[in-house]
Amino acid sequence: MSKHSRSRWVPRLATLFFAGVAAPEVLAVERPSLVNTRIGTPFGANGHSSTIDGRVFVGNIREDHATTTTTWVARVFRPEAVTYDAEGKPSFSAAFSNGRTTAVRNGENALAFCFTHPALPYTLVDGLAVYQPYLFDSMMFNGPNVFRRRPVDIRVSQPFTPQADISSFTTGNLETLTTVTGASIRGIEPTMTSDGRLLIFQGGPQNDGGIDHLMYAYNPTPCAASGWSNPRPLSMMSTDTASGVLRYPLARQKLKAATGELFGETTSGPLLRGAYPWVDHEGRNVTYTGVVYTDGARREAVSLIGADTSWTAYHIDGAINTGRLDIAHLFYSGPMWNFEQERAPEQNFPPGANNDSRYLPVTKSHDVLALFGSNTSDYNEVDVGELVDPFHVLSLPMNELVTRAGAYDLTRTPDHSGNFYTGTLTGTASISAGNFVTQSTSGSLWEPHGKGKALVVPGGGALTVNLTDPSGTVRGVGALVRGFTVQLAVRPDANIHAGCTTGNPYRYLFQKSGAIDLIYESDNSVQLSLVINGARVRLGRSPPLPVGAWTHLGYSWDGVTGVFREYLDGVPTRRVLPVAPGSFRLGTGVLSIGAGNAMNTESCPVNGEGSFKGAIDEVRFFNHARSARSICMTSPGADCLDTAIQETPTEGQFGMSQQLHLCNSYAALGTRACSAAMHRVCAQRGAHDALANSTNVLETIQQLIGNRPPISLLGVLAGANATDVNVACGPIQHESVAVTFEELSRLHGLCADERVAQTLDCGAAAHRWCNKLGWTTGQIFEVTSRPWVGCFNSGLIQDVPKDQLGPVSNTSAFMSTDSKLEVSRWCQARGYGAGVVQELGLGYLAQVHCFQPAVTVPWKINP
Repeated sequence: MSKHSRSRWVPRLATLFFAGVAAPEVLAVERPSLVNTRIGTPFGANGHSSTIDGRVFVGNIREDHATTTTTWVARVFRPEAVTYDAEGKPSFSAAFSNGRTTAVRNGENALAFCFTHPALPYTLVDGLAVYQPYLFDSMMFNGPNVFRRRPVDIRVSQPFTPQADISSFTTGNLETLTTVTGASIRGIEPTMTSDGRLLIFQGGPQNDGGIDHLMYAYNPTPCAASGWSNPRPLSMMSTDTASGVLRYPLARQKLKAATGELFGETTSGPLLRGAYPWVDHEGRNVTYTGVVYTDGARREAVSLIGADTSWTAYHIDGAINTGRLDIAHLFYSGPMWNFEQERAPEQNFPPGANNDSRYLPVTKSHDVLALFGSNTSDYNEVDVGELVDPFHVLSLPMNELVTRAGAYDLTRTPDHSGNFYTGTLTGTASISAGNFVTQSTSGSLWEPHGKGKALVVPGGGALTVNLTDPSGTVRGVGALVRGFTVQLAVRPDANIHAGCTTGNPYRYLFQKSGAIDLIYESDNSVQLSLVINGARVRLGRSPPLPVGAWTHLGYSWDGVTGVFREYLDGVPTRRVLPVAPGSFRLGTGVLSIGAGNAMNTESCPVNGEGSFKGAIDEVRFFNHARSARSICMTSPGADCLDTAIQETPTEGQFGMSQQLHLCNSYAALGTRACSAAMHRVCAQRGAHDALANSTNVLETIQQLIGNRPPISLLGVLAGANATDVNVACGPIQHESVAVTFEELSRLHGLCADERVAQTLDCGAAAHRWCNKLGWTTGQIFEVTSRPWVGCFNSGLIQDVPKDQLGPVSNTSAFMSTDSKLEVSRWCQARGYGAGVVQELGLGYLAQVHCFQPAVTVPWKINP
């Protein structure tokens, strides 16, 4: 089959473990990465808002200053009409209905929907979907910019079909928003969380009509006209004393600029400057524009800040920022997770709807935002799942830095690892002005490419990073580690060796003296070297890389076994590499990217050690050995997923602390970190064990390659001591679903956020969620931007007095390591492999669910 035909038969997953056994063929359609692809849409407006379910968009399409009249249009977004080309790229040409308009007086171009009952955004009446939210806006004509609300009635004919359209669009009377002190709220560009309680907008710290700062106000009554808190700068949200405010993830920590500097926590401090904000449904993050455009307004550098950026301003590197000052970026919003292919039908609008064939986002990763722009008439995807990685040592996107004051700094690029090892340009190096540098040569989504901007080094230039660690505790810098991974994308110039006819003109892709280097050889191969246990270990030359085209390079080292692996475009080269168990660290000092630590500007470096010529992107160091699947998923355009699923991890990768470093002790085995670590070892073993033990090969393969997370087996404690843990991996027949805490809290009010993910409250919520899907048992096994629940069927369900489980469980400490082990021992005494507690009845009866695991495997806590 053609390389770019994305519908492929994959029987080899079965034959991998069943040599000689014929397996049925299963059709799988892969999904491309769209993080570097901007797609046009027919929806255009000067500002817009979309309903909670993502089905109705309202925007401003006309302003008459003479009559102070604004025309709003309501259009239906119809995912049922989205089509996909042969590479999986979506088209929105028929996805928006013609819609209907209504005229309002003194209206603002920016507006925000507010739903008093977010779980029920519409009702069905006589075949129409009837939406009756409030629309919040601010006065645009004849007076100060004060926020108002008005009720709206929007009716959709033939809802949830490719023919859906607006049947009617009417608005009600205006009311001005007021604070607890009776003052009006002064500002523009409102956006609201789905619960209708948190309002974020562009305004000024004195609430006097000034703008250019991100502000917020809170009301315990959803969508109310009065009773709003006095507006405060967004960077002061973490110091708010209102419990309702502090429950939003956005308020959990202080906000920081890309360099690690704190934004101001007083109204006179260095506040977060921004415009055109959009807050996601749960108040985790805010999207905004952070830099002034050529017209003098802050309409550039679409950015994100919040829980999924470690509360650090992230100037998005990707399609949404195609060029530095190419167009004015005004308004973006998204439907959150409502159109995900992986979403369970019970979560959808309408309930039971299936997203298998019409889905957004397309990029298949844990957490991708689907963002529609109205002023730009475009659609973009932003992957937030890779921004916060606990094993990051260094993560350089190679786009320009945005300063705390809200200006481009073209001499630096940020570090998203949380260590704030900001990169500085030297010599002839530059950050590309646009994303054209990182596109594939053919324009195909299935040809390896970079992401957003890139570091351009024409020879004689570099990006330098000063690695510091005064305390000697940064793992992989001052502190030794027993695993390491390097990932980057490179595009050598087509004429990189032109005129170089003598000597050995090798060049550095990067170098850190005494620790690590990556050399681009004269035959277009590359060679990595690491200093392990004080000795330099060279891996030898890779297969040659194409010149004038992008290649994703990946190297992992497992210090427990000493095994190295080399990846080109996400696929292991399977070269024979050295074996070097031991420890490694970068050490402090200068890391040079694009040249060696000693700059060599020769076009043809006679004695080697020259400067690279080409482009370099997405340089990332990790202080553990990443899995093949993780490397593949972060290699845009690479056709590698089938191979990645088949790659067996090395023994060291299976250690608990190598999956999540906080899972590093016996006491930690009851924590969220260890729950995720156990899931990850089970998921990585899943393909092997599923096929080796399957009695239904077809069904098993479908789960392996399906649209839900492939073999996301949760893990349960089956036994443990100070150094080892026995992990019971959940049954092969299971369902893994990403939900939101908003959805779980409707089933149990105390399961409100990730801080309580491992409590019995969230255990009960997960249990009730899985019951809705037809399973007996449920557990939260991972938390990314939202919780992931594993559902399965248990063989024994029994209410057990707490004191019969053991002394620790009798104190209701069900989430501790000792209690979890007591529960599993109770189940093991009855012939089962492990068990979990789901609910607590009458204050003393623990509802115990015992199950037979797919496999129970022993692993080291700290290998």
